[in-house]
Amino acid sequence: MSMKEMLEKAKQIYIMDDFRAFMRQAQGLSDEDFNEPITVIKEFILGSKEHDPSKMFFSLFDQIEGVWKCDVPIPVNNEWHHFIIPGIVLSCMRNCGYGITQKDIEEGMTRGQRFTGGSCGFMGTCGGAYSVGIVASIINKTTPLHDEERTKIMPVVADTLVAISQIGRRCCKRSSYIAIESAVKYLSTQGYTLPLAELECRFWSKNKMCAGVVCPYHPKASSRRNDENDLARL
Repeated sequence: MSMKEMLEKAKQIYIMDDFRAFMRQAQGLSDEDFNEPITVIKEFILGSKEHDPSKMFFSLFDQIEGVWKCDVPIPVNNEWHHFIIPGIVLSCMRNCGYGITQKDIEEGMTRGQRFTGGSCGFMGTCGGAYSVGIVASIINKTTPLHDEERTKIMPVVADTLVAISQIGRRCCKRSSYIAIESAVKYLSTQGYTLPLAELECRFWSKNKMCAGVVCPYHPKASSRRNDENDLARL
């Protein structure tokens, strides 16, 4: 079955568990394969001294590549991202001296891990936006009983989701980049400053569904943007 045929068949499966089983079989992977690196991921995030979320993100995936034991490549899209983003952002906050504890980082990753994979298609939301909400909720120490505080966080999550929705083709890496930028921007309004290097995708060539230059993080899109900035300065 060709990739196109496989995707067309998968589109017809709207029952979530059936879809997941079909995709796992098509990928040649099992849930156990995806669970195998989780301990390494969490240990890396908890032990990192990096201040910049974008740098930690790429370093983490280098680490995952090093421990991946399967014969097939790591899928670009998977639910790891749901707990990686809050873990990374909170870890960078701790490393920048903002009083975030190991328990806070672990809590952020625990919440993210509870968010179902494939939520973008099955629940009308995205783990990237959800991740930003986790970060905001933890730094504000909100609960469902904090009326004003929790309602102030919801528009931040909604704005992140709108940004993610601007390109139709799904990509967990793009959603993660948007979430990182959104979280850093939100934190800056709350008195927390995190360094953030320009995010340029390193995974596009591995993504058979890459949106190409339509994606602002694609290297060619970044080059074009830099050329336009140079012309504007002339």
